Amino acid sequence: MIEDTIAPSRSRPDHGDPSFATTLAHGLDVLAAFRNASGSLSNADLAERTGLSRPTVSRLTYTLMLLGYLKRDAKGRFELGLGVLAMAYPLLSAIKVRQLARPLMRDFAAYAGGTVSIAMPLGLDFIYVETLRTTDAVAHNPDVGFSSSMATTAAGRSLLSLYTADELAAYVAGIKAERPHEVSIVERHTLPEMELCKERGFAVSIGEWRRELFGVAAPLYRAPNGDCLSVNCGIPSFRFNAEQIESECGPRILGLARSIRSLVASEQRTT
Repeated sequence: MIEDTIAPSRSRPDHGDPSFATTLAHGLDVLAAFRNASGSLSNADLAERTGLSRPTVSRLTYTLMLLGYLKRDAKGRFELGLGVLAMAYPLLSAIKVRQLARPLMRDFAAYAGGTVSIAMPLGLDFIYVETLRTTDAVAHNPDVGFSSSMATTAAGRSLLSLYTADELAAYVAGIKAERPHEVSIVERHTLPEMELCKERGFAVSIGEWRRELFGVAAPLYRAPNGDCLSVNCGIPSFRFNAEQIESECGPRILGLARSIRSLVASEQRTT
């Protein structure tokens, strides 16, 4: 199983680039180390996750705490501060599809008994910018901001189906450089499933990310600025078998994606 917590990339594009602010990048790595983390993190934890030295991490956490991006808990460990949320608000509010799609997503969640989300790429991963469920009786209850690998998930494969040839080549090169343990998965499963998604309009992941979860997803669109979006549903394996995911849930989520695209297009015509 792929771990929920995705460590920040330790490869750096700053070799020989005098404009690259390494200290800033290290500070952002510290913040990124909290992605999907359960609970608070110590300086030692952050040093392990980022590959930075303990003294460097101590200086960065002190600075980030003074700026409101980190805070200490009762044990003196670090948690994300409200400054991070304040920065994210303008980004989330600008993604109008979130509000438009909620009623349709709620209907699909009720049908599937799972969690319906809108995902966008984040490096080698995806991140949820909206998520909705009608029950908490599932093994995995993600929320906005949750991220995971694109390689083993239906959400990731549907997003990759929107990539250009150059973008896809860059993704594969990134996997080989940063996540060699995922190379076989990408070559044997991710890329073939992505091609199948292009043909039939949806992608599936049958217990590859978590054994107890089946995933089904459909690409939504590329925004004018190049952003890719998809809609997916994580479904408990006791709700549907693998054949039903392919024959029933797949066509339904393709219909959901079409309905969301129609709403977005209608909204754009009236604004």
